[in-house]
Amino acid sequence: MSISFTRTQHLTLIAILSAISFGLMLFPQVPLIPGADFLKLDFSIVPVLLAGYWLNVTAAMWVVILRTVLKLILANEGINTYLGLPVNLVAVMVFTLLMFWVMPMFETRQFPRQLLAIIIATVGLTVAAVLMNWFVAVPLYSQFAHFDIARIIGLGRYFIAMVIPFNIAQGIIWGITSIIVLSVLKPMQRKVIS
Repeated sequence: MSISFTRTQHLTLIAILSAISFGLMLFPQVPLIPGADFLKLDFSIVPVLLAGYWLNVTAAMWVVILRTVLKLILANEGINTYLGLPVNLVAVMVFTLLMFWVMPMFETRQFPRQLLAIIIATVGLTVAAVLMNWFVAVPLYSQFAHFDIARIIGLGRYFIAMVIPFNIAQGIIWGITSIIVLSVLKPMQRKVIS
């Protein structure tokens, strides 16, 4: 009886965190780089990391997948969603997995470990974003959206002035925000997960 109740609690928490993550994909969206309004910071990572540290990494991946499906179904913006969502999905998964790899358990008094996790996850996020943009987003936007970044902006400028700084800033903001939220909600963790 208690095993299925716990399973039901976990599934419910995953569903709730997925819905919150989906909501945070839509608002607030903050452009960080002048001239690159299409690169927007959102805070959908926070519920993903909550799921991971409160439950497990599999739960975090389910939150990522479910919030992505919700975005695709409920807030689809056409070509921008079809081409941007896979890049976002990979970036969020890489950041999340690296955070858990470096810092498998969240403890509020492990500042050096938290800082290391944020740095490594941010580097991984940036590398993943560059690769996904280079091999997926740039060619597909050129082919399907008729927006040739190489011709209009220039690939060097696009990566050096936009993609790399945006993802470094995004990773740092994601990491700091998530650590703060996890620290504030730490007393609730035992009440929610029991």
